[in-house]
Amino acid sequence: MAAHPSTSPPKPRVLVGGVWHETNSFSPVATDLDAFRRFLIADGPGMAASLAGTNTEIGGMLDAGAAAGFDIVPAGWAGAVPSGMVTRAAVDAIIAMLLAAAAPRPDGVLLALHGAMVADGIDEGDAHVVQALRDAVGPDIPIVCTIDYHANVSASFVAAADVLIGYDTLPHVDMAERGREAATVMARLLAGAARPAKAFRKLPLLTVPQMQGTAEAPMRDLMALTHRLEASPDLLTASIVVGFPYCDVPQLGLSVLAYGTEAAADHAADTIADAIWRRRADFKPTLFAPADAVAAAVRANRGPIFLVEPADNVGGGAPGDGTNLLRALLAADAQDAACVIWDPIAAAAAARIGVGGRYRGPIGGRTLAAQGTPVQVDGVITFAEDVRYRRDSTWMTGQPANMGLVATIRAGGVSIIVSTERTMPFDTLHLRLPGIDPARAKMITMKCGSAWSTAFGDMAVGHTYVDTPGICTSNLERLAFTRLPRPFYPLDPAAAWP
Repeated sequence: MAAHPSTSPPKPRVLVGGVWHETNSFSPVATDLDAFRRFLIADGPGMAASLAGTNTEIGGMLDAGAAAGFDIVPAGWAGAVPSGMVTRAAVDAIIAMLLAAAAPRPDGVLLALHGAMVADGIDEGDAHVVQALRDAVGPDIPIVCTIDYHANVSASFVAAADVLIGYDTLPHVDMAERGREAATVMARLLAGAARPAKAFRKLPLLTVPQMQGTAEAPMRDLMALTHRLEASPDLLTASIVVGFPYCDVPQLGLSVLAYGTEAAADHAADTIADAIWRRRADFKPTLFAPADAVAAAVRANRGPIFLVEPADNVGGGAPGDGTNLLRALLAADAQDAACVIWDPIAAAAAARIGVGGRYRGPIGGRTLAAQGTPVQVDGVITFAEDVRYRRDSTWMTGQPANMGLVATIRAGGVSIIVSTERTMPFDTLHLRLPGIDPARAKMITMKCGSAWSTAFGDMAVGHTYVDTPGICTSNLERLAFTRLPRPFYPLDPAAAWP
């Protein structure tokens, strides 16, 4: 009798895709489909080509999914620089891209999401995406998602997915690791493990980026507690999701997520949430006025000292064209100083004049009155080119970045880099390509929260968080919240939980 060749069971088909946007509802800069194209939007094959091997959630999912024996169905991924409300047309187009890969129905769905996306008419943008996939694949197909540390998690978001896995780090350096964790959880579910019980705790607590770093108290201690609890064999995963406060929607605030047996998940969620609430006062930031911060850096006469401006945090949706700190640098006649300003008009004008010519005109202050008025600058143009690179620091290593047309203008001792695209300053290339060696500068302004330290922390001889006005202000009392359920700490110091 002839022997029949053995056949292996079919590989489980797992859809991999996602969307990433942190929406600042106080920003006037709308996020349309072109905004996603300028950062990164890739269909299935393009997603794998762009993100395989990168320190991104998708990179981790592709890596661990292949090792687990998945037949990966690349659905596509779209990301845009944090900014204002996402248009409904953009959300619909991205969902359509993901749904196109869901037919025929996959055995599992892995999604890389942010968790703080808000669109026109849709408060809970990420929950809306997950629910669209859930409606397409049905209730029996496992959906596992990674989410940013700054997600604003809601009950409907938790309900739509089987597991939500948040980052463990700020500055964010564990995106690929979390993607691998999501794929490992998916492999467990596809092998027949029971769906885990969910525990979700929402605290009436807003915190700001420079106080959320996981290498410093209080978050260092709270993350250590979380990891100790995760060592239990009855707990699958747990996350502290600090939330993103710069969006006026009801689901704002810090969340705790835990998955495992019902008893273990509830115990972990309650233990972590109680510990966070007891330390709520430890999240209060210390800030310095621009003139004082610059004066201290001038007196130090060494560098680089980083003057961090969280209120104009590009990574939080602020325009990045605030001028208050630039004005203080020029007024102090600061030497060997550098700053990056988003100003497409000035960048284009300087590029037309060319290297070696003089730029005489306004810079910055073009979007919001709170960001400061334009600064009149008279300086020599030292650089004028398009700048694109792949991120070389630990934040989304290998992901493409686009500063657009860039010009560097030296006014006295201050080098002002103006760009046509808003770009998060998380790599040394952000300065080096336009002609600035950050290690040789005495002071550098950073329009971000705390993530500047991923690329620049090792070279910094000091840093100061500067109190400027802006839509990512660390003084949350300055924001005009109208939809936040009150009382809420620190807006209401007497707020109670539970």
